[in-house]
Amino acid sequence: MIYFIRHGQSQANAVNVFSGPDSLLTDLGRQQAKLAGEKLVSDEVVLDRIICSTYERTIDTAKIIAETINFDIDQIQYDHRLVEYNAGELIGKSEAGVTAQQVIDAKGAEDLTVLYNRVFSALKDIKLLPGNTLIVSHAGVGRMIEIIKNQMDPDDFYTIPAYKNAEVIKLNLQED
Repeated sequence: MIYFIRHGQSQANAVNVFSGPDSLLTDLGRQQAKLAGEKLVSDEVVLDRIICSTYERTIDTAKIIAETINFDIDQIQYDHRLVEYNAGELIGKSEAGVTAQQVIDAKGAEDLTVLYNRVFSALKDIKLLPGNTLIVSHAGVGRMIEIIKNQMDPDDFYTIPAYKNAEVIKLNLQED
């Protein structure tokens, strides 16, 4: 089984701006990560691996979860394909009033086909692994997972609601 957790609240989330790679967890984000680990324990989920984005907020979230569930933090794996969608010139700017099309069209924004392909590639590899895997990643990756699961057009990416910070999502991925 594959589980997904979006990182705990980041500094950018707290002030509702588009985040880049350097937005760190807030105190609330760290608490959310601990609660996510406790949820995994209470649900009796035993993880064989944790794979996370290479951004610090996901690494910190993964480490907090690992400590909470007694998983060896040295065994956490990192995958650059799970990093957040690059919103280009919008990074650091308010999300308020920005349309899905403006996000997609922003100067320097990541091409959605590239995002789709990297997330699809990561999921394809992770699905081959035995046992239970936890992915710790970002809102954009979660949105693209929903696009992939529901066989939607990648251009609908930003119309998909984001997973909540540190919510445990059990992914039901169909076999290829």
